[in-house]
Amino acid sequence: MSFDYGSINLGLKNPFKFQGWVTAAHGTIETCLGIFLLFSAAQTVKLDLGISWILVGFGILLLSRGLYFLGSGIYATMRYFVGRNHPTSLAKNHSPSQGLTSDEEKKYVGYKSQELEEMLLGRKNSTFVEPNGFLARLLHTLLPKLLFMPYPIRNMAQTIFGAWVKTCISMVAYALTAFVCLTGLAGQSGELIFPFYSLLITLYLIFIWKKAANPINRIAEQHISTLGVKDIIHVIAVSLVSPALIGVGINYFASSSNITTAKNWLLAAPEAFTSSYIFVICIFAAAVTAVTTFLLRARLLKVDPIAEVSELRENWQESVHPDEIFINLDNLVMANRRYKEVPNRIYQALDPKLTEQVKGKGTFSGKMMQEVQPKVRPLQLGATFEKFRVASLIIGACLFTLVSIAILFLTYASIDLYSYATNLAPFNLAQLTEPAKLSALSPYISSIWHWGLIAFIVTIFARMFKNSAHLFYAEIQFESTLIYFKCEGTFTESQISTGTGIHDSTRSENTLVRSSITPWIIVTKIISTTYAATGMKNLEHPRHILEIHKDDAELMAIKNDLISFLRDRESIAAITSERDLGNASQIHALNEQTRAIPTQPNSKVDEAAGYLQQQNKLKEFEHQQEPESQS
Repeated sequence: MSFDYGSINLGLKNPFKFQGWVTAAHGTIETCLGIFLLFSAAQTVKLDLGISWILVGFGILLLSRGLYFLGSGIYATMRYFVGRNHPTSLAKNHSPSQGLTSDEEKKYVGYKSQELEEMLLGRKNSTFVEPNGFLARLLHTLLPKLLFMPYPIRNMAQTIFGAWVKTCISMVAYALTAFVCLTGLAGQSGELIFPFYSLLITLYLIFIWKKAANPINRIAEQHISTLGVKDIIHVIAVSLVSPALIGVGINYFASSSNITTAKNWLLAAPEAFTSSYIFVICIFAAAVTAVTTFLLRARLLKVDPIAEVSELRENWQESVHPDEIFINLDNLVMANRRYKEVPNRIYQALDPKLTEQVKGKGTFSGKMMQEVQPKVRPLQLGATFEKFRVASLIIGACLFTLVSIAILFLTYASIDLYSYATNLAPFNLAQLTEPAKLSALSPYISSIWHWGLIAFIVTIFARMFKNSAHLFYAEIQFESTLIYFKCEGTFTESQISTGTGIHDSTRSENTLVRSSITPWIIVTKIISTTYAATGMKNLEHPRHILEIHKDDAELMAIKNDLISFLRDRESIAAITSERDLGNASQIHALNEQTRAIPTQPNSKVDEAAGYLQQQNKLKEFEHQQEPESQS
């Protein structure tokens, strides 16, 4: 994702500075050795052009390696560009203010919004997937807490464990083959089979550990690799079937009459010292496994795979329009919880649905899920862990330096072979089939073979030490609050009027909405982790949830904010402007004057009115008596 500058720093520093300086140091040594060979080539170009080209070839090799390590080391020490949008969101971010960033990071997210909702409602963590394969399940049985490690650490542990299983099977097959061949049970061809098989096992072990030394693929951040029975079958096939195939080949190409010639050729060939190399490979493998195991053990001790949430389910009866609930939640309650004013990550956008029914009644519903901007959580693994991590890094750098020295010796071994070959008159490849000629060349070929093999083996384990240290340097943990809000309910509308008295000069008519609110709020404090890198995509990698903790304090704070808003609402419209209030006062005074009446009683008028009323009643009585007398 792009770098978004903000004046408020999120506090994330470059974790690779020390690693970069160590890498640059051994890169400088290799660069100097490469320059030394190139200067040597310039001095010998007039003496022997062939030797000069050999020096140039190996000098360019060392120089390119040195410049690569030097450049990558310096690159790792440069400024770590962390913008306001880092790290990667857990799921697709629907925040309107992060639209472009969301499109860029959507291929790196580790979850879907529906998956996060299921994790919160179900109190589960789908990050911890079940191991796949026999060997993977065996390893997780031996190390139960390994299940709760980030994916790169789990894959690294499985890779080393699988390499050891393959190595042990190969060693058992090697011991059985040695017993069969060296005791004469394989016949006359046994002495020819075993050297070839020893060389094959040595190369196969190198292949096994070279594969284990490959850098952690970024795909390993999202998936757990498979480690099953087929890997064992592959090793058994190579270890046990190879002697039979070698024996068949020797019996096919060599008759019983030339077995002696083949033995003489084998004795004249360079000594491979396969047993020594197998021992060295096992020693290096044990050393890197020991360091990695300690680092892994220290990391396992910090495992706390808790999956708990703080939950609120209540019913509130309030005089408020349903839309006001969601507006207040989004614009006030959640906005007030931003970390360093960074917009919250919205994994489920708030989309309230209001369904109106007859006679001013209806229902409403809506839900949202947001994550507050994650903040860095330091990994406190102890001083001993830090020492082993530094030791792993320095051992790897020292081994890379030994590789450059081995390449230097390989250069001069190649020059010796070239000088000896040019002194032979004439020289052709057919001479290699003659035991006497091959015996003379054997020391030179053996020197090239051994220095080349040493450089290759040391490179493998130097890379393993470096990768192990880098893996534990790259992990960055974050702490954030994940909030899930779901609200359903019903509402009714009623009319309320004030100021309807005969003498009132102002009147206020309002529509009062009475809502029955049933919120479901889940608040958690999550611990997530990601694996950083150097370069443009330093934090553009999946972030996975390792721990889900309760956060009762934050839940109660959200509840109090919502209730205080609901209870502080005004249902009746009033005059808030001072000028309007003055105008209403003037109108009220005018009405008082127009309907004013005398306050002193007029007794004479009242008496006259009573007399007239009595006379009217007497006249009515007389009119009623006249018809009766006439009849």
